[in-house]
Amino acid sequence: MPQITNTAAAVQVARALEDEIVSEGWSAGHFVGRRQELMARFGVAPATLSEAIQLLRARGIVDAKPGPGGGIFVATRSPFTHLSDQLLQLREGKATVENCLRVLDALDGSVLHDAVENASDEDIADISACAETLKAAWDSAEAPTAIWALHARIARVSPNELLRSLYTNLVDYIIAARLEGVTAPTTQARLRTHLDFAEAVMKRDHELAESAISRHRRPAVAARPS
Repeated sequence: MPQITNTAAAVQVARALEDEIVSEGWSAGHFVGRRQELMARFGVAPATLSEAIQLLRARGIVDAKPGPGGGIFVATRSPFTHLSDQLLQLREGKATVENCLRVLDALDGSVLHDAVENASDEDIADISACAETLKAAWDSAEAPTAIWALHARIARVSPNELLRSLYTNLVDYIIAARLEGVTAPTTQARLRTHLDFAEAVMKRDHELAESAISRHRRPAVAARPS
């Protein structure tokens, strides 16, 4: 039976490690820690740490090396991944809900069509699992986290490094900051729209993707922060 991950905790662990790497100025190849050490340090399960490491690997922040002498190391970063450092400023409270959502809405089309075009069998399996998690969580307090987990997993398919980094960093910020009012009401129509994001990737259907994007672009903020 696969382990159940805590997506919000994984994002928080990834954020903490990224902040440490940036603030300490660690260069490529610096040893961050072994998996067992990091699990003990953050008090998380293996699956949650693995998800956190995957988030960092997807953005080119760390490398994971197996075997004796292995562990988690700072990756050699391309110029595009330095964007992550700049986006750390968002975590100081300079971004608003509306600003984040406007940027994400503008990027959704490119992100989803990239996923439809480039998803591997593994990507499709993961996105399908995210969709199932979202269906199960829809009427619960976990629904917002499940929504963003689906969006982030779709975005990680994109071969466009700049697009992928910008989108996933914004999603990570929203989850970690637990911003108020970042999702529309949990209606069945809204659920169907998000499931169609996943289905478009699974069926490699650009037409369905365009339909889902169009439905998703209506105002998504249910309640503005006061």
